[in-house]
Amino acid sequence: MKISSISFCASAFVALLAITVSCSGGTQFAGAWQGNPERINVEGASDASATVTVDFSPNSDSKNAGILNLSAVIEVEQPVTGGAVDRAYQSSIAATASITGRYVTEDDDDDDLVVSFDPSTMVVNVDPSGVTFSQNILSGMQQPMLDSLTSVTAEHWRVALTPHIRDLFNRYHSIEDIKVHHQDIMSCEIADRDYTFRRVGVPD
Repeated sequence: MKISSISFCASAFVALLAITVSCSGGTQFAGAWQGNPERINVEGASDASATVTVDFSPNSDSKNAGILNLSAVIEVEQPVTGGAVDRAYQSSIAATASITGRYVTEDDDDDDLVVSFDPSTMVVNVDPSGVTFSQNILSGMQQPMLDSLTSVTAEHWRVALTPHIRDLFNRYHSIEDIKVHHQDIMSCEIADRDYTFRRVGVPD
C-alpha cells in the first residue's frame, strides 16, 4: 500500500505555516546532509538507486517553520535488446529531483519533526546528456537517430521515475529521533527505518 499523500496536500502545507517552533528548533542539525544510496524499484530497470540530500534551514526569528529542501541524484540501468541478440545494448540514465517544504518540531521535541511539502515545487529532471548507451553497439548509428533515441529515453524515464521519487520524498513527512554525532554525522528514523547522513554543507 502506498504511503498517504498527506505531506503533499496543499491544505496541510498552508496550515503548517501558522505553527510556531521553539527558538532552538532545528539549529543543531541546520545545513545539508547526504544519505547513502538507496535502491528503488522502478519498472523496466535492471537496477535503480537514489541518493537523498536533506537541507535544513531554521527560521531565525523563531516565528515560522523552518525550510526543508530534499534533493536526490538517481541512477538507473536499463538493459535494452534490439532486433537481434548481437544488437543488444544497455542504457544508463542519470536524473535529479528536488522538493521544498517546511518543518516544525513535534510536541516541543526538537528531535522529532513534522514536514509538509509544497507539491508545486517538486521537479524531476533527466538531462539527455546524462543518458548513455553501450558505445560498441551504437557506434555505427547516425547522430540524428542517436539524438532522437536519447531524447525519447530521457523523457520516458522522467515520467517513469516521477511517482517513485514522489513516494521516496513522501517518507520524509515525519523525521524522528534526530541525533547529531561529532558534528558531521546525523542519525534519525524515517518511515520506521534507521538512516544515517553525513554533513555536506553548513547554513549560510
